[in-house]
Amino acid sequence: MTTKLLHMTNCYLKEFNAKVIDRGDNYVVLDQTAFYPLGGGQPSDQGTLNGVKVIEVRKDNGMIKHFMEKPIEGDDVHGILDWERRYAFMRMHSSQHLLSGIVIEISGAETAGNQIGKDHSRIDFRPFKPTEEDIKVIEKKFNEWVDKEAEVRIYFSTREKVMEDVDEKRRVLFSRLPEFIKDIRVVEIWGIDKVPCGGAHVANTKELGHIKITGVENKGLETTRIVFKLEN
Repeated sequence: MTTKLLHMTNCYLKEFNAKVIDRGDNYVVLDQTAFYPLGGGQPSDQGTLNGVKVIEVRKDNGMIKHFMEKPIEGDDVHGILDWERRYAFMRMHSSQHLLSGIVIEISGAETAGNQIGKDHSRIDFRPFKPTEEDIKVIEKKFNEWVDKEAEVRIYFSTREKVMEDVDEKRRVLFSRLPEFIKDIRVVEIWGIDKVPCGGAHVANTKELGHIKITGVENKGLETTRIVFKLEN
């Protein structure tokens, strides 16, 4: 039995009920969970199950394991997310998408890697060698999109439909998904970006706050790392 990931259809769910379907000395596996498991550059959620702290959530051999501060008894659990932490990651992850969308529009550079944090995040772009003026333009365009209050849509679509609808610059992102994946979760920032993603996101760019690019690093191999933070 697999774990149903509730964030896939509702990123704003803060509490949930579930049943334990497997357990170990320091973890439990649930029939469903609102906790985001580590992956895609986004850290896992934390919170509690029946009042016991969830330290980390990870995928392991097809199972979603909730690693606990101490064992919990019984098979019925009530989960509560550390919402401040989750929402910070939602804002940062959606910001990464918006920033990546702007960069690919301006230069055609693809996202080569990213790491989401609560206070600062980073994205590597390739091939990308921006000037100081380029960075100013990117920052300005990001903040303009925040002020536009663009909707962030999350939906499932077939591979065929997505490949028909998406523009050529982003088609390669979808084509990299394994062929056996037929139904694709799409995260679309209306008017600027559309990519496959299993992460947790906000519903509107107005939730992001303005961006401040705090670092630009040359990582070699035509790769540039952009470090940024968000205003509260």
